[in-house]
Amino acid sequence: MSDKRRFPRVELNSTVLIAAPRGGYLAEVHDVSLGGARVSRPLEWTQSLGEAFRLFFIFDQDTVIELTADLIRQTDLDLAFLFHTGQDEDAGRLMYETRFVASL
Repeated sequence: MSDKRRFPRVELNSTVLIAAPRGGYLAEVHDVSLGGARVSRPLEWTQSLGEAFRLFFIFDQDTVIELTADLIRQTDLDLAFLFHTGQDEDAGRLMYETRFVASL
């Protein structure tokens, strides 16, 4: 069975800050693509599908990439975000940085 996604996923071992209207959440990144990201669901998660968030992908103290995204799926373990259009340069920077920290 082949993956028919528009953009290939890259597994990643990194941290993301999910900025919500009231506070924020730190989560582990499972994988990313040019179109979105899948992250672990924080323990105290109370947000709803369809909401927009600012995601700050943290690679090191000098490399933080911000993207805006909609929450499109949530399970007991994971959250899936779809990046907003018009962020091609930042999404490209995110994918470039994954070369240095991608999971083995």
